[in-house]
Amino acid sequence: MKKIFGVLVLSLLLSSKAFTEHHTPYFSGKVKTWSKNSKIPEEYHNPNLKTLRYHFLKYNKRGESHKKFYSKPSSQPSALKFKLEKKLKITKKIVNKMKSTTGLISYLMYEDGEIVIDQLSPPERFGDLIDNDTMIYSMSMGKSLGGYLMGHAICKGYINSLSSTLADWPIVKGTLLETATVQDLINASTGDQNYIWNNQLDSGRDIGDLTIANISKKELANTNPGKKRFNYSQFSPNVALNYISFKTGHKFNSFINDVLKDHVGLAGKLRMNGKGIESKGVIQSNFKATRYDTLRIGIAILNDWNSDTCIGNYLKDVYANRVSKGAFNVGDGYSQSYAGFFHTNYPGISDTVMGMDGYGGVAVLINFDDNRIVYTHAVHRNYDYKSLVLKAVDEGIF
Repeated sequence: MKKIFGVLVLSLLLSSKAFTEHHTPYFSGKVKTWSKNSKIPEEYHNPNLKTLRYHFLKYNKRGESHKKFYSKPSSQPSALKFKLEKKLKITKKIVNKMKSTTGLISYLMYEDGEIVIDQLSPPERFGDLIDNDTMIYSMSMGKSLGGYLMGHAICKGYINSLSSTLADWPIVKGTLLETATVQDLINASTGDQNYIWNNQLDSGRDIGDLTIANISKKELANTNPGKKRFNYSQFSPNVALNYISFKTGHKFNSFINDVLKDHVGLAGKLRMNGKGIESKGVIQSNFKATRYDTLRIGIAILNDWNSDTCIGNYLKDVYANRVSKGAFNVGDGYSQSYAGFFHTNYPGISDTVMGMDGYGGVAVLINFDDNRIVYTHAVHRNYDYKSLVLKAVDEGIF
């Protein structure tokens, strides 16, 4: 009798395990990791689900030990209107894409004042890791937020104009940044390419958590700018955010609350990272916010563009003064120009589009002509970006 009972228990355990493995495929396979920056290389096309989930969680923990700069929730957040029945056929395609083997986690489309597509990954892939209240990591979309914040700093009178130089900032004295204009800075064209490439200094140090003061005293001490051309890196947006901090009297928290809480109307917190003393230049160009609040930032930019206001004129000015990426087209890999830390001039798109872009297929693209926004959050850009993002923001279909 005991033997029969034991066989029954063993059978139940085995069947339970089989059921779990069948219905939760991320329990199968091994997590693959890469030592440098712990990112999935974009050329690695088919990471398994366990690897994708591991890296999503890892990315989302970035900066957890750092001092944090927060904007608080608005008491009157910007209302979001929904009309999901407008794009039912396209929504079905998104659902199918999210069930596939890609790293696509969230998809939002906003059109003419309404959210027309709103999809999260199903629970058997990423849906058990994220909901509408989860604060998710922006990757390099934080650069574009820095460009938007720069506009508000100018419009609030903290900074005179795009032609102002950084010469009044003591911590960059004696460096190539001293003669750089705000326009140079937000177009990533300060002439720093002899000392910085992507996120690494010529000394071999990663920009990462280094302060502007530290870099200015070491790698950039007694430097002169080279030819002012596009050079994509984390450094320029970090400099921009910390210059705003300097010009506000190191009251960066108060400033971002004025912009994000009061102007944009975020429903939750937005967090930016920084480690150390604010006056040393510690603020990093990334953020964490919910998917709806990230969309609210895009909506605010769209509405500002369409308004006859200082910030609307600023956005048009930076677009008009965009620079060619030329042979140095890093970032999203598609756009051909750069404007105020936004990606612009997408092949095949004649509309005026500005894009916030981050590693792994994170993107908010804003079409000012058609009043449309597409926001994707992903852990790996192995989904059809040209169709789901570029064609979608251009035509509203894919």
